[in-house]
Amino acid sequence: MSQSMQGRVRTLPESYVPDPAMLPPEGGPLREVLLSNSWFNGLPDYLIDEILATGHRKAFRARELVHGKGDSSDGIYAVLSGAVKVCSISADGLECVFRYLSPGNWFGEIGTLDHSLRTHDAQAIEDSELFFLSALEVSRILENHPIFYKFLALLLCRVVRTAFTMLDDSALLSVSARLAKRLISFAEAYGEPRPEGTLIRLHLTQNDLATIINTTRQTINKRFVCWQDLGWIDARYGRIMITNIAALRQFAEEE
Repeated sequence: MSQSMQGRVRTLPESYVPDPAMLPPEGGPLREVLLSNSWFNGLPDYLIDEILATGHRKAFRARELVHGKGDSSDGIYAVLSGAVKVCSISADGLECVFRYLSPGNWFGEIGTLDHSLRTHDAQAIEDSELFFLSALEVSRILENHPIFYKFLALLLCRVVRTAFTMLDDSALLSVSARLAKRLISFAEAYGEPRPEGTLIRLHLTQNDLATIINTTRQTINKRFVCWQDLGWIDARYGRIMITNIAALRQFAEEE
């Protein structure tokens, strides 16, 4: 791990034991969380059973690095609780966020498939629990069940589609439309229904959103002020409530 990476990530002692309060109960809804993902749900039952029996849980504190860009690829992960962001940091400290991963989502398949180094950082946004399947176990499953290659290819196709969508949005949509579209996606992935709207259960600052859609914090602030005046959102102190998601959808489609 580079010195710059070490400087921005809080490392934990090898003796670290996670606080049981931050974890789901042992034997909790692991299967249910993983089956909520359509890719995992589409696996044959025997593969689902083998993966669940082979993998294990790992706990990460908020802002702890799951893996760094350039690290060896030790396996694939799925988010069980919390959230993970996949990103890159430039030499001068600028961050580019590729995607946010909510419970049920998998990552780490690229390096595990081609046995190369990690392409991005993966960092826990909040206290999180992940399901981990080591590269050795992935290889063993592939050797015993070659059809798993097909399903890993389908998982990789999702990443490619996401990348193409981001390129299209960056080239074809205005900053305001990109922001509206991203807020909608966060509400769908992390939304908690409230009487006044949908609360996004992620702590997102204006700087965070600026890095995600490649603009400035000042631009995000102007949009937020405008949309709050229109009654579409309520944003304060990293807390974002979507109060009129229909209006945001229409704006994103028409802008």
